[in-house]
This record gives sequence, structure tokens and C-alpha cells, in this order.
Amino acid sequence: MNQAHSVQSLFQPFTLGNMKLSNRIVMAPMTRAFSPGGVPGDDVLNYYRRRAENGVGLIVTEGTVINHPAASSNPNVPHFHGDKALNGWAKIVKSVHEAGGRIIPQLWHVGTQRSIGKPPNPESLPIGPSGLTDEGLIVNEPMTYREIDAVVEAFAQAAADAKRLGFDGIELHGAHGYLIDQFFWEKTNQRNDHYGGNFIDRTRFAVEIIQACRRAVGPDFPIIFRYSQWKRRPFSAKLVETPEQLAQFLFPLVDAGVDIFHCSTRRFWEPEFEGHLSILQVGQRN
Repeated sequence: MNQAHSVQSLFQPFTLGNMKLSNRIVMAPMTRAFSPGGVPGDDVLNYYRRRAENGVGLIVTEGTVINHPAASSNPNVPHFHGDKALNGWAKIVKSVHEAGGRIIPQLWHVGTQRSIGKPPNPESLPIGPSGLTDEGLIVNEPMTYREIDAVVEAFAQAAADAKRLGFDGIELHGAHGYLIDQFFWEKTNQRNDHYGGNFIDRTRFAVEIIQACRRAVGPDFPIIFRYSQWKRRPFSAKLVETPEQLAQFLFPLVDAGVDIFHCSTRRFWEPEFEGHLSILQVGQRN
């Protein structure tokens, strides 16, 4: 494949379920924290509208927090719950669509990366599969089954609200050492029940979230899932060691209802697996 042909493919239409894109240029989610009290205003609307006006086929919003008291530790990160926040997002969806774009929210829970004592709910402790941070610090007891069910339901409710507001799909944030990823990673998931175990068994929490979201939105509403090998600490972390293990890891998520994987890579100049090309090398070959 020559470079001209490779670049040209970005401008081809793409259809998935009910989502029809004019091209394959996707704006990745980028945390901005410009939503005081969790409510996105006109400045946020104008920010996303400008991207649609300038030809971005699909916009993935910054991380938006689900309806759980420990989902965030920044009061300016936008919520994806509550009338004021959802009304703000409804206006954004309408504006992006009027500009010819498509938009999906990234649904997010930070887990044990939440800073203790910080707003918007300073009394809420961080939560995680084993109550451990990525540095091995104990910040809480392991999540109970009741807590797990509550988080699963909060993701599903956010998915249902996204469809109701007219979004074109959703993205679940399962990367970078946040809550879903904390269940994936053996360092932060040391449970000995059915939410722990080997790298395949540790997908159960994500599977339940995906299944609940799929039930909430139906078969034709796209679900994108973001995952990463790396964590905020350390960048060198790996969930799996071989391409074969990666396929085994991803299959339960596909089976649960994921349509597209958003693969987050930090050290793009390094091969992910021994004997394979890095993203940089693949780009140079094309």
C-alpha cells in the first residue's frame, strides 16, 4: 500500500449500525475540565462544533463521569448525569449534528485514581477491585458485589441517556489504569472471586458493563471500548504478553457487545510484542 492510497482511505465514508460517518477522521477524547460543576456550557458547545465544522467525521468527547460519587475528583470534569449536565450535552449533540458531524460521549470512572478528599464529593473514598492504587497503596476495602452492581447500572444508565439525547454511540473508558482497567490489571486486581483470576477472568467486570450497556441501547447503537496495555504508572505495564493472549483477552469483550476497539498506545515507537513492528515502523512502511 502506498502512502497516497493509505491517506486517501481516511476520507472514505464509514457506517456502523445506525452511525454513518462522512469520513474516518476521529477526534480522540481529551480531558479539558472546562465544565464548572460538571455542566458543559456554551464554550464547550462551541469547542466541539468547530471540530465538526472543520471536517472531523467522529468526535469522541472528553471523559464524562457516570453517576457515582467516587467517579471523579475534579469538579470541572463534565458529568453525564443530572438534568443540567444532560441538557448541556443535548445542546452540544444538536449543534454538532447541525454542523454535519457525529459525536459520542466517553463514559468514565477513575476508580482508585480519585484523590481522597477532593470535590465534587470530598467524603467519598476511591473504589477499586481490591482497593489498591497503581502504586500498591491501600485506599479502601475491595469493592463489594453491591458496589459493583451499582457501577454497572450507572454505566448502563449513561448509555441509555446517550441514546436518548441523540448521540451516535458511546465509548467506554477501559484504559490508562482507571476503574475498568483496574479490574483488568493483576497489580490492582488481587481478588480471588469470579472478578479476579487470570487475564481472561479479569474481564468479567467489563463484560458485565458492556452487556448492561448493550441491553440499554439495543443492537444497532455502536459501543466503542478504549483499552491500553500501559498505565499512568508505569507506562511499561502490560495486560498481555503475546498477540495470542491479546486475542483471548479481547474475545469476551467482543462477545459481550463491543463493536470497535480504541487501542491507546503511548510509546508508539516501541513494538508492543517482541518480533513485531511498532506503530511508527508500520507508518514508515506505508
